[in-house]
Amino acid sequence: MQIDLHKNTAAILALAVALGFLLPEPARRLEFLVIPALFLMMAFSMGGIDLRLPPIRRAAAGFLINYLFLSGLILSIAPLVLEDEAHLLGFVVMAAVPPAVAVVPLTKLLDGDVRLALYSEVLSYLGSVVLMPLIIFHFAGEVGVGVWETGEVVVLLILLPLIASRRVGRFKIDPVHPINFGLFVVTYVVVGLNSSAMSVGVGGVLLVAFVRTYISGAIVYAASAALGVDLQKRIAYTLLASFKNLGLAAAVALLLFGPGAAVPAAVCILAETSFYILLSALAGRQEGRQASKDGVRTRRGRLGT
Repeated sequence: MQIDLHKNTAAILALAVALGFLLPEPARRLEFLVIPALFLMMAFSMGGIDLRLPPIRRAAAGFLINYLFLSGLILSIAPLVLEDEAHLLGFVVMAAVPPAVAVVPLTKLLDGDVRLALYSEVLSYLGSVVLMPLIIFHFAGEVGVGVWETGEVVVLLILLPLIASRRVGRFKIDPVHPINFGLFVVTYVVVGLNSSAMSVGVGGVLLVAFVRTYISGAIVYAASAALGVDLQKRIAYTLLASFKNLGLAAAVALLLFGPGAAVPAAVCILAETSFYILLSALAGRQEGRQASKDGVRTRRGRLGT
């Protein structure tokens, strides 16, 4: 079976991280590419999303899981664990950004409720125009970041890409290519700039990354199962409870607070990628068990005829 590497997001991220550690020197010279790469990635990511206001009731739960539960968890745990101010500010930015655009295609790959994921994404991105600057200013205003600065970032990295996303379909380009290119550039630059810092003194960052990805996802999955939510919706809710737009978080942290603040996003990229691989493996095992059960039923039916 031939693997299309340039379309394999996990492989692209792994390569970017590896190069960031092994060949970090060019990252500083390529830092100027972060904003245009992220702009490109955001525009193509949102190109296929209908941005009309979605059904509020269906979107509200996913929106609250990501912006209330996950963001609240990040903002509650990070100050208890971290002493480095730059790392703490990086998690503040992460709490402020909306969920990863990749939640929609990942939900589809895991056979989850794509429509629910899409509605939640749309509501979250519309809400982020207001929530993102408010959260950053409220929790980081004391370090000299004003409403105007955060507002500029929202316009540059959310509003303008949203407007551009309405036109990208005219170019007849497979959106996977610019999205993966943007992810590669942002991830490589962020990891490269922080390769030495990530080698030591990131134990607290790793702990917060694990809790906000694995523990958060597990809690929402278990809670929704206990409430009788069907499996497809559980998958969408679990992804919304564990995935933030880390490319956006890294770029905003880099712009507002410097390279050190982008370390949490770089570390969480690894956590989210490994968490998705785990979910995919679990989904594959469940499909295998289901296929086995179906085969047993079929054989029993034949024997009974």
